[in-house]
This record gives sequence, C-alpha cells and structure tokens, in this order.
Amino acid sequence: MKISNASLATALSALLLASTSSWAVDPAHNGALNVPANRIVGLWITAAAVSPCGSGLPPAPLQNTILFNAGGTVVESPVIPPGGIPGASGVPGINQRGQALGTWYYNPVSKQYSVKLRFDWYVDGQYHGYQTVDRVISLTSNGNEAVGAVQSTRYAADGSTIVQVCGDAVSDRL
Repeated sequence: MKISNASLATALSALLLASTSSWAVDPAHNGALNVPANRIVGLWITAAAVSPCGSGLPPAPLQNTILFNAGGTVVESPVIPPGGIPGASGVPGINQRGQALGTWYYNPVSKQYSVKLRFDWYVDGQYHGYQTVDRVISLTSNGNEAVGAVQSTRYAADGSTIVQVCGDAVSDRL
C-alpha cells in the first residue's frame, strides 16, 4: 500500500495539532500558553485593607481592578472618585492618581506571585509624586481567588517618603 504525500501531510498536521493542544490553552484566541505561571492571567477585582505600617491603626478599605497579562505585565485601575480625594495620605488639597502599571513574576518553588506596581499622584492638578505597590499573591486551588500581603509607599516629587502602608488583599477572578 502506497501512502500519498497529501495523506501523509494531513496526518502529520493532525498529529502536530493534537500534540500542541495538550500543552497550549489556545494561543490563537488568548495567546497564553497553559503553564503554571499563566494561571494568574486575567481580570480580577480586589478588596484590600491597609494602614500605616506598624501603626496599629485600623485598616482602611481599598478597591481596584487588576488585569494580569501573559508575559508578566499588569495594569491596575483604582476605584476612587473621579474628582479626587481631599487630603489623601495626609497631603492637603485634592489628590488624584492615575492607573498603575507594573510587572508580575511567578516563583515555581513557592508557587507564589510577586507584583510590583507604580502610579503617579497629582495634587490640585499638579504632579506631586508617585506610589509603589508590592504584593505577594497565592492562588487558591481552583485559581479563582488571589490572596496575600501588600505593602505600598507614597513618595513626594523629591523622592521623600510621605507614607508607607501595609495590609492584606483578596482578589476574585472576574
């Protein structure tokens, strides 16, 4: 029995497609390979509670929406009034902030994610400084909840520290 080149090519294509589908989520539609690091990829809503580190003060609630992209980038959008917050972090005036941009990293040994974010602050319409956010995340076994500690530092335009807050955050996959 002689196998034609067309039949052989079709069989090899089917075999290649079947073997790649076992390790790929569907790169043609979402671009994310099915690897442990990419379990975090997607859109999340977060509730956090933070207070000045070591102060013993009751934590204040914060909310945001976070988009984790395959490859290690992240975008955060805060839930704050569009007109700003009077006296945020003890800074007089109307404080407004932008979206945060950052990176994430997966540690396969600890099975935890490290997240680093940065965003800018404006007071009364003028650039005032920036803030960094560091978060450690563990995913639940079903991958739909992300929990962990958060630490954030707000800096003035000259680089001096305005406030450092610590707390915990819980994110739910949307």
